[in-house]
Amino acid sequence: MKKISYLFLIILISACAIDVAKKENFEETKLISSASGKYLGIELNNGYQWLGIPYAEPPQGSLRWKAPRPLRSKAKIVEALKFSDSCPQVPSISLDRGVSKGEYTGSEDCLYLNIFTPKKIVKDKKLPVMFWIHGGGNTSGEAASYDFSKLASAHELVIVSVNYRLGFLGWFYHPAFAATSNNLEDKSGNFGTLDQIIALKWVQQNIADFGGDKDNVTIFGESAGGHNVFALLSSPLAKDLFHKAISQSGATNTFNLEEASKFYDNQETSLLASSKEVVSKLLVISENSKDLFEANIAQDSMNEFKLLEQMQELDLSLIFKVYKAIGKSKEVGKKMIPRVLSDGYVLPKRGMQFSRKSFYNNVPVIFGTNRDETKLFAAMESDYSTSLFNRLVIIRNQEMYDLTAEYASNNWKISAVDNPARDMIASGKNDIYAYRFDWDEQGKLLWMDFSKIFGAAHAMEIPFITGTMKLLGIERFMFNEENLTEALRLSIAMQSYWAEFAYSGDPGRGRDNNLPKWNSWSNSGDKFLILDSQNDQGIVMSNFELKRIDEFKRLYGDSRIKKDKTKCRFLNNLVQNAYEKDAISFYNEKCLQGE
Repeated sequence: MKKISYLFLIILISACAIDVAKKENFEETKLISSASGKYLGIELNNGYQWLGIPYAEPPQGSLRWKAPRPLRSKAKIVEALKFSDSCPQVPSISLDRGVSKGEYTGSEDCLYLNIFTPKKIVKDKKLPVMFWIHGGGNTSGEAASYDFSKLASAHELVIVSVNYRLGFLGWFYHPAFAATSNNLEDKSGNFGTLDQIIALKWVQQNIADFGGDKDNVTIFGESAGGHNVFALLSSPLAKDLFHKAISQSGATNTFNLEEASKFYDNQETSLLASSKEVVSKLLVISENSKDLFEANIAQDSMNEFKLLEQMQELDLSLIFKVYKAIGKSKEVGKKMIPRVLSDGYVLPKRGMQFSRKSFYNNVPVIFGTNRDETKLFAAMESDYSTSLFNRLVIIRNQEMYDLTAEYASNNWKISAVDNPARDMIASGKNDIYAYRFDWDEQGKLLWMDFSKIFGAAHAMEIPFITGTMKLLGIERFMFNEENLTEALRLSIAMQSYWAEFAYSGDPGRGRDNNLPKWNSWSNSGDKFLILDSQNDQGIVMSNFELKRIDEFKRLYGDSRIKKDKTKCRFLNNLVQNAYEKDAISFYNEKCLQGE
């Protein structure tokens, strides 16, 4: 994982945290009875909130690395007055509520959801439901970081946010573990995805009692949350559990079961963090094997049930210690934790390429990215920037910094918007809406001009969607007297589009029918909506689309990049996410030929 400062980490994985400790902010409680139990919520921020509702059995002990199980025991009344712990993850300053265990924060007992509603809940009037999946690379983050009370009350929506297992607890396939169960969900390794699916089933069974319409559910998420939206679109197990989908800065890559589990052999398809590599290290650190050689032999010969039991009994701090050591390895690009697995049951073996045969949930969709996605990451670690004290940023070469972000962010858009949209159009689908978030009017601090350092970077759209305009203190650098009025205007418009889509499946002109028309993606016309303030270009449609081969050719011919070696370094980074044969062939011809 890249080293990101406190300021930028909280932008990456969180929006506005809710201070639930200050109980003086709410006036009364509200008790709801549903199919799964009775839930006591609170009135807060002009609406009601139920926080920390359990939706599955705690995935700990014998349920570690198993599909989520429905709740067995039910409390007479669940006091849903505060958020649950986050799911286990590497500690960070931005997550200070979770249980700290030194090597990790959070708890395996973390499968909880939260519900935000307007103050007026009418039994006979069922409101659209929006189901939020948080970001954080599928290795960090939590639902508690997002305040949807304003969006819920402004547009009469019921909004659900959910915790789900992360990292190696959320996605972990090991052949021996799979052999211990006849349950195909257990065998899949896609536990984090299955957490989201069982939470959606909970919504189907219970949300009507909170004023929500179970037949009008929109899933939406940002970054890893957007990635998970694509996964749910692809999963036959999620069929009929939602009716619309929004992926904000998502991704469509998956890992196959072989690369997620086999021993590392320094090849493209093997990882230091594969399950067999990790289990061998765990056998050594837990003193069940004396060295890796013995551990490699042991795990392939050991009884599957005994091996799984040993791993389930390990203290989480030991497992996090192993992954921490892997993260310090000098094997660049070989340390990623496999997540979102193309197992052939939860997700298709072909992965998430949205041709006619590869998406199971044909619902209206919104796909979007931010114009300068990758500047968030480049600010802290790039060839053209320097981070001082992990807080302050100096851009050493603004032109090359901008160029890197331009091509990398366009590459992200191709993978997360243009390619899926084109594939779906080719399959006969037409209710596809796309956007690009362009707002880049941040303020300054000392020598740092945040509009140039970040611009329309990753996650910058989140406070505009929630309507809070807050990012845990970052807002004082984002917003000022000169830009706040127009930023608020853009926020109101974005909330209105998202809400109208939740109501009707077509963002149109927003809830009040007073915004520029958001047209669906068309082969011969408009492609996506640009979201910007009136200080710049405003909200306008664009007919411009991107293709990977065109971008590769444009980059290689870009006169602003002087050296072919630099061009090939850029292309090498971009080709990692490419599956288009013409683009890969172009890269091989220009950069690998003759090596």
